[in-house]
Amino acid sequence: MEPPSERSGILILRVWVEDGRPDSFRARIIRTIGAHQQPPSAVSAVDDVHAAVQAWLNDLLGPGR
Repeated sequence: MEPPSERSGILILRVWVEDGRPDSFRARIIRTIGAHQQPPSAVSAVDDVHAAVQAWLNDLLGPGR
């Protein structure tokens, strides 16, 4: 029996607020697509979180989605 040809992935965002900092928050991003896990990354800007989610979705959905 062959495994399903579905593509799947996991995106974990851990966000916390740090008082007294101009950027005020941190986000740790963990991404997988299939069996491949990318190295974790950390960001401190909302636009960087948006960009990471968009890039992960683009990778997961692939060209011609």
